[in-house]
Amino acid sequence: MTFNLQASYQPAGDQPKAIAEIQQAFAENKKQVTLVGATGTGKTFTMANIIEHVGKPTLVISHNKTLAAQLATEFKHFFPNNAVHYFVSYFDYYQPESYLPAQGLYIEKEATINQEIEMYRLWAMSSLLSREDVIVVASASSLYGLGQKDNFKNSTIYLETGKVYTRDEVKRQLLKIQYKPVQSKIEHGMFDIQGDRIDIFSSTEKDLYRLHFNEDELEFIEVRDATTYEYKGKKDHVWIWPATQFLQDISDLENILTQMNTEKDLRVKEFEKAGMMVEAERIKKRVEYDIRMIRETWFVNGIENYSLYFDRRTPGQAPNTIFDYFPDDFLLIIDESHMTIPQLQAMPAGDKARKSNLVNYGFRLPSASDHRPLGFEELEIRLWRHGYTSKKDTSITNGPTISNETYKRLESQLGKYTKEDNVSKKDAKTIFLSATPAEYELSMSEQIVQQIIRPTGLLDPITYVYPKSGDYDMLESSIETLIKKKPHLEEFLDGYSLKNDMKEVFGEE
Repeated sequence: MTFNLQASYQPAGDQPKAIAEIQQAFAENKKQVTLVGATGTGKTFTMANIIEHVGKPTLVISHNKTLAAQLATEFKHFFPNNAVHYFVSYFDYYQPESYLPAQGLYIEKEATINQEIEMYRLWAMSSLLSREDVIVVASASSLYGLGQKDNFKNSTIYLETGKVYTRDEVKRQLLKIQYKPVQSKIEHGMFDIQGDRIDIFSSTEKDLYRLHFNEDELEFIEVRDATTYEYKGKKDHVWIWPATQFLQDISDLENILTQMNTEKDLRVKEFEKAGMMVEAERIKKRVEYDIRMIRETWFVNGIENYSLYFDRRTPGQAPNTIFDYFPDDFLLIIDESHMTIPQLQAMPAGDKARKSNLVNYGFRLPSASDHRPLGFEELEIRLWRHGYTSKKDTSITNGPTISNETYKRLESQLGKYTKEDNVSKKDAKTIFLSATPAEYELSMSEQIVQQIIRPTGLLDPITYVYPKSGDYDMLESSIETLIKKKPHLEEFLDGYSLKNDMKEVFGEE
């Protein structure tokens, strides 16, 4: 088995029935199932059993970071020998780039990145590209764009003892995948060269790889703890994964910069034609500066806004996301689906509204709108509505019109680079998980499975709801009956006159 579930107990209550029904549904080639699981019935353990049975890389999406962290911890307990990863937004603080036309206020992007969470994200991406026993617990931020899967994989550095490498060559390769020299503060994704030794602080694990050279021959590789430098053993080879999730393909850099400049010229003409000279000069200076920085350093703050060119996409084409890193037959679990699905539906609209103002007032090119979250309709087509074609949305509202000429020109430039947009994952399986599933997931599911009885056998207490009627005698007798059954509650009624106090609370009819 790909996954090895370890637990000190066995399924009980409704769990065996739910597990068997879901397994049978998948065996009958049903792809979408809703598990209606009451609170406390052990839905996570049921999912762990299904993950072990399916044996495919699994993505679990939760509606908030805290719950995602809790789920990741539980799955690590169930699968200690498999790769369980935590994939959420890596910002401790995030102020997106935006423009408020009413106030004439431009707000620059400002963010504080949590280095540990960034490491977890990169670790998840590298595991998905190097092994099969992977569980990724993510938040709704999984809709946001990443670098191309193939480029991320092909940019890894393989180092093997006994081979010959010049230290300058290793340094150039590390810089190319966005590793930085150690300066005042040591963090993951950095390296340090001291004589015949190179220390590489892994971007994906809490490890330091210490490379010892004899002249140009890599003699041996030590593995140490990146924080304490504690010795953890030796390796005869090591893979170094990129230090950023937005690693760009610069193999055709000059052509990419030419395309960016062409779009800039078109946009300047549009602004000038509309009499918006300030906006024309603004976008001209912004793009020309970005082009110079990318040509000289291969990077610029906000380079993700040019992802359309680096990814070789056409306008409106879906971005690359974590979904692209999973195989076609992966397992998707949407936890608390009644909360998570609305989040997945709403996120793209908010991003589009913010980008529209930036584009319409000359802070970004129209192509920046293609650095965006995956649209919910695009997600549906990939997973649940195979055969449908999404309408490419290239509209920008609330501002000066962007002519079709710009998009036609972009499509003619980029079309020859774009591979067929064959992203449908027809063999993927989905489980909507909720105690109170909404109409959407129920309508999308081919089977509904219920899990009501807890493993302990305990049921929810029967609850009676009485209408407000002013029948205080009935309410008082009910309380007296309760006190007889549970006399320890009487202390909470000391000092109260039931009938009079209830009248104060509920009033007279």
